[in-house]
Amino acid sequence: MECQSLGKDSTGSSQGPSSGKDLSMDQEMARSFPGFFRRGAKRSSLSLNKAAKVAKHWNPFNFSVFLLHKNCETKPSPVQELQHMQAGLGKRALAMPEDMTHTQVSNLFKNTYPKMMTITGGWLLYKSAGGHGRRNLSVVPPESEGYTGSTIRSASGAGKTMLYIAPLQEEFDLEPLPDNSQEFSHMPKAECKNCFKILPLQILALHVKQCNASKSDKPSDSEPEVTEVVLSCEKNTKEGKCPICQKNYPAMELELHASVCGDWASPLSCRGGSPVGLEEQQNEKITYEEDVLRWLATRVDKSKEFCICVSRMNLLERGLMLWQRQKNSSPVNLLKVTFIGEAGIDTGALRKEFLTEMVAGLETLLFEGEDGKGKMPKYSLNDLDSGIFRVAGEIFAASLAQGGPAPAFLQEWCYDFLLTGDLKNITRNDVHDMEFSSLIKMVEESSDLSSCTEQIISCGYTGPINEENKDKITRAILLHSAARRTVMLRQLREGLQLYGLIDVMERNRELCRGLFVAGADHNVDSYYIVSHLAPTMSETGSQRHARETQILNNFQDFLQELEDGTAEDALSVPEVMQWLTGQSHRHLLLSERENFKITVHFDHTCMERMPSHTICYPVVSACAQAITFPTAHCVHYSDFKNNVATAIKCGAGFHRL
Repeated sequence: MECQSLGKDSTGSSQGPSSGKDLSMDQEMARSFPGFFRRGAKRSSLSLNKAAKVAKHWNPFNFSVFLLHKNCETKPSPVQELQHMQAGLGKRALAMPEDMTHTQVSNLFKNTYPKMMTITGGWLLYKSAGGHGRRNLSVVPPESEGYTGSTIRSASGAGKTMLYIAPLQEEFDLEPLPDNSQEFSHMPKAECKNCFKILPLQILALHVKQCNASKSDKPSDSEPEVTEVVLSCEKNTKEGKCPICQKNYPAMELELHASVCGDWASPLSCRGGSPVGLEEQQNEKITYEEDVLRWLATRVDKSKEFCICVSRMNLLERGLMLWQRQKNSSPVNLLKVTFIGEAGIDTGALRKEFLTEMVAGLETLLFEGEDGKGKMPKYSLNDLDSGIFRVAGEIFAASLAQGGPAPAFLQEWCYDFLLTGDLKNITRNDVHDMEFSSLIKMVEESSDLSSCTEQIISCGYTGPINEENKDKITRAILLHSAARRTVMLRQLREGLQLYGLIDVMERNRELCRGLFVAGADHNVDSYYIVSHLAPTMSETGSQRHARETQILNNFQDFLQELEDGTAEDALSVPEVMQWLTGQSHRHLLLSERENFKITVHFDHTCMERMPSHTICYPVVSACAQAITFPTAHCVHYSDFKNNVATAIKCGAGFHRL
């Protein structure tokens, strides 16, 4: 029998039967992998069950930005900060709810600053060093993917440092915006203690100075005719006599009254010698449609020009793009138009022609319906998203204020909705959608409505669908057709806030109705043109006088032929009017109609100056409202008609000074 002896290791401790094997295994492993089995070494092992690394949680933060009007080297002073705020720029507090991409950050800035919508030359973020005073600005370098939420967190110290947005190649206008501008919609407002008008705080600071100046009781030394001061025994206050209406007013209101008294034709601007405040005076003056137009004309800021240089090719599209750009001025200023490639200088005629083309083009582009029966906005979400309806409202307001045509083509319910926000006066004739028109016809004529149940329900009708409820079903379809377009009308209303026009419309609904609703006759006819001709005639009984009379008769026959639609040329009387004056509509003001005249000259010497020529055409000066007929080529009616028609078609541009 074999015996197994027990032994001891070097430490003297007893080992089991397998201890020698285990010891040699440990030694071998320590010898082969000393880093893992060395005494005191930490054994690192990969765990297959270890959880994957979780993405870091994003902590939302708030930060401040300041939109500069141009690329500056230093931060603005406190005075400049206020100027920026009044111009719709300046400081804003924003939130960063997530790690936004560059596109999302750009959209956040554009929604905060509407003026950034027009930036095409890029922008960068800047920050200033700590401390007070006008510190230098240093650029915040964008990442490869642009500015992200993480970049803004790092640059702003999680919102502790203000960032500055600077346009690289453009410069924003620092003129104060109207108090109803979109930029001030979320800003706190307060009431002016002088005129009780509620204004944003940033605009109120500028308004208070002007309002206090207008309330000053110090008479002007430069206008002695306005400062004829007398003492009122009853009120013991100083009064002055207006040199225009010869009525007495308190000296503190006299300068303000005299500045507008001459601009209004209505005798109600002065009420029996009793002074009235500006707002009350404004309400009393607006008693006629013309008063609205005169008031709008006084709201145009002529201290600066809103310049548009546009090509006649794609005039509507280019005009809308340039109008939206508004780089250095805005539509509240005097519109100045230049047609590319034409030498004409705008003294009124170019502006009227531009507004005439734009209003007519917008009517075709954005509205649908029958001519003369009223139109409604097209259901166009693309144009809505681009803000075209807002631009249309601004152009309509500018047209009324600066001598253009009235947009008198809306349906009654559209005009009412602009002022009240209610859908009223919608009739069967107001629907121009082929889909809804055919559905209404089907409902009215069919006795079984089961075939169109789904279409009726999609229009928002929830009642019983049967013959007894046909009127209600038709009404629901009409409301559905109109309700789709209310968002377009709301955006149009935003544009009509230019010059404060929408406020005047709300206070004088019926007076302004004829300026917007179809039905008013603003078209030019042959009588309107011929009755305002002012010819320079030769001596009565002479051969020249006979020729001149014949040419005038030819011109009248030509206009009547166009009016009756019997002319071979595809021209109209309004086109002739536009060729002569720049506008195709009747003058909206009675005073303008009374003073309107077209001077007619006659050229009897063209053959003497150019003996070998065979044809020459009438020459028009639209700004001066004058036309010169060459008598050698216009005596016979057939020659006259061809001559004038060619001149209108080929000579519409302002190529002469």
